[in-house]
Amino acid sequence: MNLGKCDMSVLARNPKTCKPGYAGLRLTAEEYFSLRDDGQRYELIDGVVVMSPSPTPRHQLVAIEVVKQLSRHVDDQDLGLVLYETDVVFGMGADGRDLVYRPEVVFFRKERAGTITDRIRIVPDVVVEVVSPDSRSLDAETKYNDYERAGVGEYWLIDPIEEQTKFYRLIGGRYVEAPIGGPVYESNVVSGLKLNLTPIRAAFRRLG
Repeated sequence: MNLGKCDMSVLARNPKTCKPGYAGLRLTAEEYFSLRDDGQRYELIDGVVVMSPSPTPRHQLVAIEVVKQLSRHVDDQDLGLVLYETDVVFGMGADGRDLVYRPEVVFFRKERAGTITDRIRIVPDVVVEVVSPDSRSLDAETKYNDYERAGVGEYWLIDPIEEQTKFYRLIGGRYVEAPIGGPVYESNVVSGLKLNLTPIRAAFRRLG
């Protein structure tokens, strides 16, 4: 496997000065998971390793608020599993190559969560992406299409910069934007969840 300037033996001898860059490598999901951690954040998009920007403080505040509300409800009602910043294999993209995304938040219904092992190879019931300046087109177009094709039941797209929250429901194999009733979003997938948008929108403005 081509690791650019460094191979694994060099990295083991001198990890501080030798930092392999994986971005641009064409890999399968299995090869991607075998890469040594170099301190960077990556995703595998159509079989190509792509570097992901580190989340900003505002980005993290928004994601934490979503995780807090979703986890509390799911745990209280024993509905399934909520995970944060975890690699998920979404099968293959439009060109037939592997997809491994790391959404901010994913939810799996209880009856499906029991099949998860060390690697997540089943499609989440809900995916949440928090938009960053460099990820807007990826989140709103590429991931939108890939999640729709994979069969993700709901896709929550939250944009702290534009101060927007959009919720898409999979109906007949296509995403339809869901209506928002005032400060609350009622999920069709997470039973009984009424996501309070007020603290999420407040997190948009907590930092200057």
